[in-house]
Amino acid sequence: MKNFSTREITLTAVLTAVILVLGLVPNFGYVSVTPMVGFTTIHIPVFIGAYFGSRKVGGFLGLVFGFTSLFVAFTRPVGLLDPVFTNPIVSVLPRFLVGFFAYDVLQFIKKRITNKLSGDVLFFAFMTVLHSFLVITLLYVSAVNYWYFDIYGISEGLTREGTLGVIDYVAKYFIGGNSFLGFLLTIVLVNSILEVVMCTIVGSAVVNRLKVALSIK
Repeated sequence: MKNFSTREITLTAVLTAVILVLGLVPNFGYVSVTPMVGFTTIHIPVFIGAYFGSRKVGGFLGLVFGFTSLFVAFTRPVGLLDPVFTNPIVSVLPRFLVGFFAYDVLQFIKKRITNKLSGDVLFFAFMTVLHSFLVITLLYVSAVNYWYFDIYGISEGLTREGTLGVIDYVAKYFIGGNSFLGFLLTIVLVNSILEVVMCTIVGSAVVNRLKVALSIK
């Protein structure tokens, strides 16, 4: 981290600790409601880091987020789709990308929206939607092509057939139509809306308080 400033190192260290706690404590950062419904809160500190740091901070925190997801997938999968996250393309890559480019998205929004609160809300909402879109797309592609490790048996009730079955069921019977589009829209409606609402409320509130504490206008 020799190219990081003192402020970036401090910010990265604190938020890395937050991400590790959220990721490694069961049902804290990765919240499982049912085998089909669940959401994550770990993208919030990643976006906060990018907000006050830089691409380097956001990208590093995104990697930490991704590796906690990979760890959870190998050690305690609980949802029917969780084993697909044993593929780093699903668990790590999209988290790094959204973390790295979050800073650029923020600067783009700031140049076009003068109201700071509205800009913050849009930033957290858009980044959460982008994160969901990337993860769900890569999850679908990896699942239907078996691009993940066969770790079934770690959690009782998880089977390869169950994973593909839930994808087919969602795609055909919830939204219908195109298989991928049905799967994407259903997961967005069931899971991602929860993440958008939570990230927008919590993220905007935290950055507002940190601006005061750090004397940032």
